[in-house]
Amino acid sequence: MDERFISKLKDIIIEAGRISISLRNEGLTVEHKKDSSPVTNADIEISNFIYSKLTELDPSIPIICEEQPLKDVLGREMIWLVDPIDGTRSYIKNMDSFTVNIALIRNQIPIIGLIYQPTSRKLYFTNHKQEFCLEKNGNILETLKRNDKSYIAVVSSRNFNYKTEKYIQDKGFSEVISMPSSIKLCMIAEGSADVYPKFGSTMEWDTAAGHALITAAGGVVIDNNTGKSLLYNTKNNFKNPDFIALNQKYRYLDN
Repeated sequence: MDERFISKLKDIIIEAGRISISLRNEGLTVEHKKDSSPVTNADIEISNFIYSKLTELDPSIPIICEEQPLKDVLGREMIWLVDPIDGTRSYIKNMDSFTVNIALIRNQIPIIGLIYQPTSRKLYFTNHKQEFCLEKNGNILETLKRNDKSYIAVVSSRNFNYKTEKYIQDKGFSEVISMPSSIKLCMIAEGSADVYPKFGSTMEWDTAAGHALITAAGGVVIDNNTGKSLLYNTKNNFKNPDFIALNQKYRYLDN
């Protein structure tokens, strides 16, 4: 994928973020899905916007989006995975900790990832060389270089279960940060946290963009069942197994 292709993706996700702020300021309509999770009119509108723009960009690549009917795409070389609002509960509560996620999967591996935080205007993305980049208002930001011997874990603010607690205790981290949404994956990629253990339910559109970012930054996302890299588009329900995301600093120590 060339630089122009990445530039268009950046424009799409930034505009999606602008829409999210505008719609929230106007007042949201909130409903609930069958699993009791909330969904807003903004989730639907942003989903439709991204869907149409990605289709214009390359109509040959099927799109799997949280707020669109799922398709059978098993066996397809490339698919998009999109989460129009990740962290919907935070979004509804007028908090900053929500994101827009777009990822391109090729042969079950995320090769392009973009995560945008609309309130901070931070854009995490993989460039045309599949390098990790962080921008704010179009300006490249330096990522944190932590060379000390402390190790920081980041965990879900909603699903801190026994298995996660045991992992944290066994590893003896210097600090544990609780955070919603795909911001946790961004923290691993940028180096502000070292490990994100997830023992619980996630969907592929929750993790794919962040996975691409972490890989580009030298880290790994490990399927806890196989001990190998987490794969995508291997089953029709798009559910992830338990996984552990490790940054470059920590990945060789986790054994």
